[in-house]
Amino acid sequence: MKKMKIKDFIKMEIDIDVYDNVEESLAIAFCGPAELTAEGKRKFAEALEYDIDVDERYGAAVVDVDCPDWTNKLTEAKAFFYAAAGYCRADNYDKWFKEV
Repeated sequence: MKKMKIKDFIKMEIDIDVYDNVEESLAIAFCGPAELTAEGKRKFAEALEYDIDVDERYGAAVVDVDCPDWTNKLTEAKAFFYAAAGYCRADNYDKWFKEV
């Protein structure tokens, strides 16, 4: 298992399921790599600094949101990964992500 920041994780060429380590309500596929625009880096700055454990052997990555304010961290992680998967308005996606 590799521990890294989400900002480093998204650079990987990987197709993997992403979960959170508190209630597992973040459950979404990530197909990398992904690259953010300057606006996207600002928008998701907090989430990009979160730790993520990547286990390619089991095809899962787990975002560490376990802290006293875990609901806020989980909300930020979901916002990022759902947007990266295209679950946002097309104009927002174009503002936040670059073609890789």
